Amino acid sequence: MKTTARIGLMAMVAAVFLVMAVPLAVLAATDGVVVAQEAPAETSPPAETVPPTDTGADETPWWVLLIVLGGLFILIVALLAGRRKKPKSTGAVPAWRTHARAGYAEARWLADNMTESLAIWHGDAEHEGGAGSSATDTANAEVWDQIPGRKQRAGSELYALEAASGPGSTALAASQLTTAAIDDTYAALTERSDARAGYLAAGDVSDEASESLTAARDREVRASGKLTAAHQQLASALTKLKPVA
Repeated sequence: MKTTARIGLMAMVAAVFLVMAVPLAVLAATDGVVVAQEAPAETSPPAETVPPTDTGADETPWWVLLIVLGGLFILIVALLAGRRKKPKSTGAVPAWRTHARAGYAEARWLADNMTESLAIWHGDAEHEGGAGSSATDTANAEVWDQIPGRKQRAGSELYALEAASGPGSTALAASQLTTAAIDDTYAALTERSDARAGYLAAGDVSDEASESLTAARDREVRASGKLTAAHQQLASALTKLKPVA
């Protein structure tokens, strides 16, 4: 905008310069002629006939031509600069892309933090009756508490993306896959945490050879495999959602 205004001002100044310079040049060129016409004629004949000499009154002064040429040069430069430096149009970001970016950011955070190590930590904390007081415990507790809200925001943005996308579009398919993968991963995360807590509880009341402890251990293994598969599904969905965002 500033460049366009500057160019417009240059063109305006050049135009005003020409409008004022041309009449002044014409007046300067014809000044000698007007004065010569208004002078009274001699009443007595001259003693001898003198051949007329060229006084240069009809010629345009050289500096007037320079002024006119300078104004034309400024005007041409201003017009050429205006053609070369056209402002680029900055279109607004479509609503669907805004939802795609926000949904991807939330889903990416969930994929990075809904890990098996977090689920194991939470299962241990539930079994022990508290999250602990170490720096790791504090950080994990903050992450775990953020997951439900982040999951809800991701779902809202992805649902909005679905509504704004056309039928059969890439954005629609990617948002649906990501939403389903987030739900599956969250369910697998909580199941893995519960399986960890259940295994620890079974170990408190049973010996190593008891059927209850074996069943609890098998449940924990199955939950671990389910979380791994869900996490891979989420990563694949994010790969398809990223180009849309």
